[in-house]
Amino acid sequence: MVVCKWLVTVAALMLSACGSALPDYRYKMTVHIVAPDGDRAYSSVRGIHSEYVSSMMSSSGRTIKDTFQGEAIIIDLPSGRTVYALLSRPDDPDYATYVTGPALGPHIPRANGGDVSLTSAKGAFLTEIVSRREAMLALKGVYNLPRTVNHNPSHRDDYKPEPMWPLFVTFDDPARPASVREVSPESIGVKQITIEITDEPVTELVQQKLPWLADYGRKHGSLIPNPPRYLEDSTLIQRVSPTDFSSELYK
Repeated sequence: MVVCKWLVTVAALMLSACGSALPDYRYKMTVHIVAPDGDRAYSSVRGIHSEYVSSMMSSSGRTIKDTFQGEAIIIDLPSGRTVYALLSRPDDPDYATYVTGPALGPHIPRANGGDVSLTSAKGAFLTEIVSRREAMLALKGVYNLPRTVNHNPSHRDDYKPEPMWPLFVTFDDPARPASVREVSPESIGVKQITIEITDEPVTELVQQKLPWLADYGRKHGSLIPNPPRYLEDSTLIQRVSPTDFSSELYK
């Protein structure tokens, strides 16, 4: 996920005068579905908090720490079944922090030398980070999230496009966590996923749908008990955890 994390770093950072805090923002992800009785849209608003912190791993001595607040998108289908577009991906817990990049990044112009006057930035690269952050916040309307991105700088023959859409899951029995299973976007009629910057409050509904999430998560690391020990031996659905549905379970 190197390209996506780089994009969100460029698109989501802005240094304050002292370099110790970064402004928060919220975005809305919407799943657009074609249904027999007409098109439907289901959304969730997530919040991103970024701060500039010390790091021994960075040559500059500082790095960006992103945390997110939010939950899965609840999709109540006309059939009566509920599907969830997960907040994070089991193979990438940082998914919610950078998924804005592939949707909004292509619409953010790069700064030209004298276009940026903020004196808090040190050097041209940081100046462009500040400029792109401001430009992202100024974007109006909705933008398409591509299903995959292709970034293969090493020209590897075994490279596979990186998935950008969330993992969709449902429960055969909503009261039984282990009955979780993956569903394909095509099977529920997903035609598009969009992202937009918003001032709307962060969504807090999923624990009303699945009230057992927090208690179950305190006892089990995954919804399906006893997944394979090694990641390469397990499937995504075997690694789905309660925190893939909400960041607020234990707060």
